[in-house]
Amino acid sequence: MTDEMGLTPEAARGYEAHFVPAIFHQWPERIIALAEPKPDDRILDVGCGTGVLTRQLSQIASDPGNLAGVDLSESMLGVAREHCPGVEFHQCSATSLPFADGSFNVVVSSFMLMFTPEPEQVLREMYRLVAPGGRLVISIWQGLETNPVYLALVDIAREVLGDESAESLAWPYALGKPGHLASLFQAAGISPPAIVNQDGNATFPSLDDFVRTEIQSWLLADSVNDTQIQQIVAKLSNRNLVSNAQADSVSFPLNAILARANHD
Repeated sequence: MTDEMGLTPEAARGYEAHFVPAIFHQWPERIIALAEPKPDDRILDVGCGTGVLTRQLSQIASDPGNLAGVDLSESMLGVAREHCPGVEFHQCSATSLPFADGSFNVVVSSFMLMFTPEPEQVLREMYRLVAPGGRLVISIWQGLETNPVYLALVDIAREVLGDESAESLAWPYALGKPGHLASLFQAAGISPPAIVNQDGNATFPSLDDFVRTEIQSWLLADSVNDTQIQQIVAKLSNRNLVSNAQADSVSFPLNAILARANHD
């Protein structure tokens, strides 16, 4: 059975097993460094997913009761609860968060904003929860133009799978064009944030594993057959964007944007 995001518990576990070690493990430390949470701060993780960032924050919070996480996907929250048993989690939309104004000293959101159809409203809602003197910190992926392997994957998926599948792979990079994030903060009525481009990477056991993970361990799940996977792998290999495609692991750029807005 799928949840509110169209995900199953199996998809959420696939995300944790494959995406976290390949991509997301490197970002909590950077987000936390920008957010500067203190042990006594009240902290909220919006779009917490399987709790990749939440579990790092739980090592800082002096009281687990001061830390909360929210996500639209009940399947993802099921995994998060296993990793952070003392943390309060809520299933809800980020457009309407179930907390009073100024409830938190720190509100963070890791690679979630791209997936909402109302990013301005989500920013406004998250900022509403930040207490005076607090911080809102978010991360998103830079656009496909600065993540060339993912740009190639989207182009090839369009050839092999069609426009709808390609657009689902491009979705996470939709807000990453230069200046777009700052304009969203402005439209949400939030003072200009400090915006930092951050170089990152994705590391997978092989090119085949990369393609299978991106296509079969997330939104496209079981909708793509093995023949199509092999076609995409072959076409991607022919692009020569991954120099060590035959090695024991492949690594390539996956760059992000981090933004911090202070509540004065």
